[in-house]
Amino acid sequence: MMIWVGILGIIGRLLASWMSDTVGRCYSGFLIGMGGAVAMALAGYWHDVCIGTVSVFFLFIMAQRFFGDASYAIIGSYIAEVWPNRLRASGMGFSYGIGNLGKIIGPLGLALIVGSSDYVSPKVVPSALFPALLFLAFWYAQAALMFLLVGFETKGRSIEEINRTLDTPAGVALDPVRLLAQ
Repeated sequence: MMIWVGILGIIGRLLASWMSDTVGRCYSGFLIGMGGAVAMALAGYWHDVCIGTVSVFFLFIMAQRFFGDASYAIIGSYIAEVWPNRLRASGMGFSYGIGNLGKIIGPLGLALIVGSSDYVSPKVVPSALFPALLFLAFWYAQAALMFLLVGFETKGRSIEEINRTLDTPAGVALDPVRLLAQ
């Protein structure tokens, strides 16, 4: 069964790579994040429903993995583009470090939601499945909103152009004639 999850993840990465170059990083990140949030929430809501012999929970977890893997194709390239040259390596490291806080927040939050005393490996009971998956869906939605509200579009712009924009002090307009002369 996990082979299908992996195949959907590959398809998700390919689609998101194409989509971020076609419609832009911010809009793609928003759509992928919201797709992951909706799939995760619906997996929890319909965790005990089957269509024939097929678990609806498994279908939505497959959809969630599609969006989850797709997000890596957008986020990876985006965080490489949004830092000025002088901060690119440390900025990417900082971004990955902040992202790794999820390795702490996720299990701890899930343990608190399901009422487990084991914060490292909480045991989920069926009644706690929906709230637990809503918690995870919340974080997907937060990522989507960050793309929409905080991110700036990098589609179609060179690293040099983005770097000039980031190095320009706030409130100083770029002079196109001066830029062409450089």
